[in-house]
Amino acid sequence: MSAPSREAHHPFPLPPGTALLRHRLRDGSWWWSDATYELHGFAVGEVVPTTELVLAHVHPDDRQGWHSALLGTTSAGTYSHVRLRDAHGRTRHVLGLVHRDDDVVEAALVDVSAVVRSEGARVATEQIAAATTSRATIEQAKGMLASAFAVDPERAFEMLRAASMRRNVTLRRLAELVVERATARGRPVTELAEDLGPVLAVSPVDQPSDG
Repeated sequence: MSAPSREAHHPFPLPPGTALLRHRLRDGSWWWSDATYELHGFAVGEVVPTTELVLAHVHPDDRQGWHSALLGTTSAGTYSHVRLRDAHGRTRHVLGLVHRDDDVVEAALVDVSAVVRSEGARVATEQIAAATTSRATIEQAKGMLASAFAVDPERAFEMLRAASMRRNVTLRRLAELVVERATARGRPVTELAEDLGPVLAVSPVDQPSDG
């Protein structure tokens, strides 16, 4: 069951292996290319394409829009992002380009699942990295406040959170401001340095300099 000629049926250039389907509005019949069967998780000819079958494999949130496109109620050349659930239960992200010619609606389907997964992984990695950085900055600010005000870390965090709410600034941003202000001093906190010196087995004057 070979795919129809792209030049004869579809007005847009399509990548090799694009899944194609055709729906004739007059009699409600469907035609699927081999790649469309594969996209839906079926062997070629394993099922008879119907409107019900097509919609059954579409994510509920995408179903109405895809149904409208395939019934020809949208303008020619409409792009749709559709989530399909194939016969094996796998979710596929598909970019569909729908084109109508008289009573025939044709759709070119491109599986972009790999791209979506890659982008999702990238975003997740960035979010994790941002969260890790945020936690580290907050912990650093807690330590500085605890030392400056002679309170325990829990109390220091409460101070930080209360100030965040009072100033309408995010906790992370306020922590950054605390760290920036503390590290911009350019001179040691003598009393604290004297207290910590024995722990490090150095005296304040023996502290290592930059470089």
